[in-house]
Amino acid sequence: MIGAMVLVYRGFSGDYPWPNELVWNSLSGKLDAFQSWLLDERSAEPQSPFFKVFDGFATFVDNLVAWFTSAILWLTWLGAAAVGTLAVLRLGGVRAAMIVAGAFASFAAFGLWEASMETLALMIAAVGLSLLIGIPIGIVAGRSDRFYAAISPFLDAMQIVPAFAYLMPVVILFSIGPAAAVVSTMIYAIPPAVRITALGIRGVATNTVEAAASMGATRRQMLSKVQLPLARRMLLLGVNQTILFALSMVVIAGLIGGGGLGAVVTSGIYTNPALAILGGIAIVIMAMALDRSTEAIATRTDPAKRHLDATARARLRRFTLGCIGVGAAIVAASKLVGVSSVYPDETPGGRTATLQAWLLTQIQSVLDYVQNPDSWVYQITEPTSTWLLTKALLPLQSFLIGTPWFITLAGLTLIAFLISGLRPAVTTFLMLAWIGFMGVWALAMDTLSQVLVATVLAVVIGVALGVAAAESTKVSKILRPINDILQTLPQLVYIIPFIYLMPVSIVPGIIAGVLYAFPVVVRLVERGVRDVAPEAVEAAGAFGATRRQILTKVKIPLAGDAIMLGVNQGIVMVLAVVVIGGLVGSGGLGYEVAQGLVRGQFGQGVIASLAILALGIALDRVTQGTRRVRKDSIG
Repeated sequence: MIGAMVLVYRGFSGDYPWPNELVWNSLSGKLDAFQSWLLDERSAEPQSPFFKVFDGFATFVDNLVAWFTSAILWLTWLGAAAVGTLAVLRLGGVRAAMIVAGAFASFAAFGLWEASMETLALMIAAVGLSLLIGIPIGIVAGRSDRFYAAISPFLDAMQIVPAFAYLMPVVILFSIGPAAAVVSTMIYAIPPAVRITALGIRGVATNTVEAAASMGATRRQMLSKVQLPLARRMLLLGVNQTILFALSMVVIAGLIGGGGLGAVVTSGIYTNPALAILGGIAIVIMAMALDRSTEAIATRTDPAKRHLDATARARLRRFTLGCIGVGAAIVAASKLVGVSSVYPDETPGGRTATLQAWLLTQIQSVLDYVQNPDSWVYQITEPTSTWLLTKALLPLQSFLIGTPWFITLAGLTLIAFLISGLRPAVTTFLMLAWIGFMGVWALAMDTLSQVLVATVLAVVIGVALGVAAAESTKVSKILRPINDILQTLPQLVYIIPFIYLMPVSIVPGIIAGVLYAFPVVVRLVERGVRDVAPEAVEAAGAFGATRRQILTKVKIPLAGDAIMLGVNQGIVMVLAVVVIGGLVGSGGLGYEVAQGLVRGQFGQGVIASLAILALGIALDRVTQGTRRVRKDSIG
C-alpha cells in the first residue's frame, strides 16, 4: 500500500489538493460573527441569564483563589513552610516531609516565593473543583458501562485538544483572570479524575460486591461501605494525577491572567529566558513534591496495609496533636516577631537573601554557550537540526501535502482498518474529511509531518529504554527521576532551551515533543514487558532459548498491546507539544491557533483548534489496535 502511494505521489504530486468545492468557506466568518454576538451579549444591559451564570461562577472562583492566596500569605513564609511540612510529616512520613521542606526552601532560594504561593493557591482551587466534579462523574461511570461510553468522547476531546487552543473561548466566557485560568486547568485535569475513579470502582472484586448484595446491602450502602473503601488507593492515585495534570497547565494559565509561576514563565519567554527556565524549574519542584507527598500519603494511610491497635492509635493521636501544636506555635511566633508574608529578597542588614541573581547568571551563561557557533554543543545541535529538517521533515511534509488528498484519506483509513478494525477506520475517515471540509487540509498535513517525525523518534527511544528498564532494575531506577522531570515540566517550558539549541525554528517543537512523549512510552513498554506471563518465559527457557531470544521472540511480541498503547499515547503527547511549537514559528495548525489567540482572530483559531482535535482523534484511532483489551490492566 505504501509503495502504491509513492507511485501515485510521483505521478500526481501537487495536482490534487483538497477541492475548494468541498470546503465550508464561510465557516470562519460565521465563527467571527458568533464571537461578536457573544461580546455584545456580555456587555448588553440588562445582562442575559446565560452570562449571569458564567459571571457568577467567575466571581466565585476569583474569590476562592484570592482567599486561598490570602490564607497562605497570612501564615507568613515561615509559617506556611512549617504547616505544609508538618502536615505531610503526619500523613506521609519523614521522607515525604523532607521533600516538601526542600521544595519550600527552593522557592525561597529562587526568589519566587510569592509567585509559588500564588500558584499553590490556584492549584488548590483548580484541583479541589476538578475532584469535586470528576470523582462523582467517575463513580457513575464506574457503575454504568453505558454512561462511561457516552462520556468517553468528551474526555478524549478534553485531553487531545492542546490547552491553549481553548483559551480564547474561555476568556470570552469568563474574562481574563484567575477564574479563566482555573477553568482552563479544570478542562485538562478533570478527565484523569474521572477515568481513574471509574477504574477504581470497576476494579473492586465482583465476588465482594455479590457478597455484600447477598447480605441485603442497598445501592448506597454498596457504594459507601464496599466500593469506595476498596477503591480508596485508586482514588488517591486519581488525586495525585489530577494534581500533576493541573500543574502542567500552570504556564498556559499564565497567558490568561493566572498569575504565579505561569506568569513568570510566559512573561520571560521573549524578555528573560533564564527567568522563564527558573520559573519552570520551580514548577517541576512543586510537582515532584506534591507527587511524592500524595503517593506517600496514599501508601501510609492504606487500611489494607496498616492495622493499628489501641496503643498505636493513641500514639498517633498524640503525634497529630503535636504536629498541630508545633505548627500553630511557629505561625504565632512568626506573627509576633514580624516575619513577612513573602520571603524577603534582602536581609535586614541589606544583604541578598536569595540566589536568584546568581542562578539567572548561570542559566544565561549556559544558554549563551550553547548558542555560540564555536561551542561543541552547537556543532552537534546545528547539523542535527538541519538533518532533521532536510532529511525528514521537509520530505515527509512535501509527500503528505503533495499526495492527492483522496489517496492520503484512503491510505490512513485503510491503515486504521487493518490495525484497529471497522469502527476506528470509519472515525478516522470522518475526522480527516472534517479537516478538509474546514479548509485546513494542507496545514493539517504540515502538522501531521511534524507529529510523525517526533513520534518515530519518541517511540524508538522509548521502546529501547522501556525494554532496558524492564530487563534491569538499575536502569529503571535511573530512568524514574528523569521521567518524572520530563513529565512534570510544563509543555511551554520545553520550547525555551531548544530555541537556543536548535536554530531552525521548526525543530525546537519537534525535539520538545520527543522529550515530552518518550517517558510515557518508556513507562508503558516497561510495564508491558514486565507483565509478560512468567510461564511463557519459563517455557521458552526450558526449550533452551537465550536471554536475547526470550526478549525478542517472547516478551516483546507478547507485550505488543502495551507497546501499541505506548505509540498511541506518544502520539497524543507529541501532538500537544508540537502544536505549542506554533508559538515559536513551527507553522501548521499550531501557528494558526497561536495567531488566532494573539491577533483576536476567533474564527481562524477555532477552526485550527477543531482541526487539531480531529487530527488527534484520527491518529488515536489509527494506532488504537487492540489496546482496549489491556488498557485497564496497564493503566
